[in-house]
Amino acid sequence: MKAEWINPFISNAIEVFEQMANIKLEKTNLSLREDPTPSNDISIIVGIAGFIQGQVVYSLKDHTAQRIAQALAPKSTMVIDNAFVESSIAEVANIITGRTTIQLSGQDKILHITPPTIIIGKEYSISFVRLKTIAVNLASRFGTIEVNIAIKEGEI
Repeated sequence: MKAEWINPFISNAIEVFEQMANIKLEKTNLSLREDPTPSNDISIIVGIAGFIQGQVVYSLKDHTAQRIAQALAPKSTMVIDNAFVESSIAEVANIITGRTTIQLSGQDKILHITPPTIIIGKEYSISFVRLKTIAVNLASRFGTIEVNIAIKEGEI
């Protein structure tokens, strides 16, 4: 896994949250894992296909997701229900991953992303692709967003 593939995910996450919701993120921890299994209540999984293959899993606690959704809401009087929380967090993950894949794509290097999959709950099991994963924690005033990047060049 190359740094030039990982860094755009981090920088785009920081930019997107700042631009869309005026939320400042700070990178607080970076670690290596065996797979992208998330550790929080809500996870958004976005697949990547092309010259790079893999998954990006965004994971956050329920209260963090709710507070971020509130910041994203167009009106402060809007009712924030679970559907809005889920769709807004998934859309942010989609935008971050989409921007990153556009930056990484070149004239002869094409990348595609899958629609985001939302997983909610603490007790679930998903068979993730077994790829070395860079886990990055991004802290905000609302809580931490964990970004698990599991990508490699070529086919999985």
